Amino acid sequence: MNKRKAPVTSIINFAIGILFLLFFISLGLTIALYVRPFYYIGMEQISEETGYSVAEIKENYDALIDWCSPFEKGDLSFPTLPASESGISHFKEVKVIFNLFFCFLFVTPLFLAGLIDIQEKRKTFSYLFTAPIVMCVLPLLVAIASAIDFNRIFVLFHEIVFRNDDWLFSYDEDPIIQFLPERFFMQCALIIAVTVLLGAAVLLALYFFRKKKEAKKQPQNMQETASRKRDFML
Repeated sequence: MNKRKAPVTSIINFAIGILFLLFFISLGLTIALYVRPFYYIGMEQISEETGYSVAEIKENYDALIDWCSPFEKGDLSFPTLPASESGISHFKEVKVIFNLFFCFLFVTPLFLAGLIDIQEKRKTFSYLFTAPIVMCVLPLLVAIASAIDFNRIFVLFHEIVFRNDDWLFSYDEDPIIQFLPERFFMQCALIIAVTVLLGAAVLLALYFFRKKKEAKKQPQNMQETASRKRDFML
């Protein structure tokens, strides 16, 4: 590779890695929230811990997730639970974040298509190797930190993302928080991490597949070149 092109290639590869990371985080978040059986399988335990029926837990959880959808424009209200002003305010901030990642899910492929096309025209598929590395760094760091102290990471995340204390719920004023125990957020984080890592694995597999394919072509190309040289000499 031309030395002058190397920095440009590296920068584009890094940008592709970031875009793939955003895409798979968004995909993982969408799966965690909208493939609801992931939540439903734990409702019996939540029911035992809170005293609410499984039906009531499901009804109020569904109301919250439905409202967080980018297609829902109304005000948030729970079928059978009260909610404080600060609680509603926090969920509005959460909805904005969810909608942002929902946009990433559809916008990032457009940018990826453009950057990948540039790299392919430059006759390089090294982005298939660089992108998985970029994608894996953040999930692995978060996974290690969470394994050490998930509660601290959870609090730190909220302190960074939210500029108020609305995320500090009261069970009396906002009983919905009882339906969202710490293990729920751990499960969501796990689903996102697994989605990112699976995406990275697919890209890496494509890289080695193409590398192997290119390696098979080289001897054939060398034979064709040698044959042309002999024909020219004759």
